[in-house]
Amino acid sequence: MPCYLYQASYSGDAIKALVGSPQDRTGAAKAAIEANGGTMIGAWMAFGSDDLVVVADMPDDACMAGVALAVSATGAIVGGKTTKLLDMPTAVEGMKKAKAVLEVYQPPS
Repeated sequence: MPCYLYQASYSGDAIKALVGSPQDRTGAAKAAIEANGGTMIGAWMAFGSDDLVVVADMPDDACMAGVALAVSATGAIVGGKTTKLLDMPTAVEGMKKAKAVLEVYQPPS
């Protein structure tokens, strides 16, 4: 299954709720992912521009989009972004394909 990195920030209201009632949201994230046939690899709170980082295996792009859209639709998440991750064999295959393209592609001059 393809692997995805999901990064997001909580809305002000969600942060207020978490501070008022501290809770581990891992179970909620896991349930959302499993609802679309995925497996959660891990979930973390983070410093910086993102409050939340989740890595999950999902059946396909549409399933991951469904999770990201549903979570955003609640209003608890703002600025979510999803990155499809490549395993190393796939990345190496991409490198080989890039090498073949460079044999014919000419940049602007």
